[in-house]
Amino acid sequence: MSEFIENHAVVLDHKLFPTVVNELERLVDAGVPESKLQAHLKAYPYILSQQFSHCHHIFPKVRLGSKYEPDFLCLDIPSSGDEWLGVELEPTRIKIVTKSGRKSAKLEHALQQVRDWRSWIGENLSYARNERSTNGLGLRNIQSRFTGYVIIGRRADYTHGFNSLRTQVFRDELIHIRSWDGIIEWARKRATFWSSHYESLIQVPNAG
Repeated sequence: MSEFIENHAVVLDHKLFPTVVNELERLVDAGVPESKLQAHLKAYPYILSQQFSHCHHIFPKVRLGSKYEPDFLCLDIPSSGDEWLGVELEPTRIKIVTKSGRKSAKLEHALQQVRDWRSWIGENLSYARNERSTNGLGLRNIQSRFTGYVIIGRRADYTHGFNSLRTQVFRDELIHIRSWDGIIEWARKRATFWSSHYESLIQVPNAG
């Protein structure tokens, strides 16, 4: 595995995990700017890696030429091989649908970001895949149509009609639209699992 990829391996802090999830929830509830949410996920990347089944490498702010910079690229490595994921973060307090039930301009812009990353990768595939030692980006085996994730808004704004819309977006474009509440909820489940595992590892057996 390349040095670039190894340098972005995620180290899970079993004990601290619940605390950093609580802090993410506090930031989300406070409606902080997207930049602060990105900084928190960058500092504790296992919040993000634990959203996926086999993700152990998180890459913040990888520049794609002079125009594009995904908030995160994530490398999932199931038995079938490398699978890249592109993550676009959007604010928590943001309109996601119009009164007529259509995607808001902010949501459409976020989706377009993912489309633009894919187009750039497709047009520069060899450069994107080549090792950094040979002046590439080091995104091993990346495909132009990688899975996209847009994290935006709060669950309360995800109406039944919008849920049908985002299901259609995933079917048509392979882009998941997720609320910040959904990210927090799943992270807390994983934090509970790992902190319990940590406690069982350090527990001293009773003397017989």
